[in-house]
Amino acid sequence: MKKRKIPMRKDIVTGEMAPKKELVRIVRDKEDNVSIDPTGKKSGRGATSH
Repeated sequence: MKKRKIPMRKDIVTGEMAPKKELVRIVRDKEDNVSIDPTGKKSGRGATSH
């Protein structure tokens, strides 16, 4: 059985790499609204943190 690749992302606060599912994504859209993205699929400029 083939192992699945775990997507890694960089935490903007600590600078450490962590699995995508352990981080929270924060998104800014075109209208400069900032929101939390629990699905990780919203469009816009995103950043991740614990």
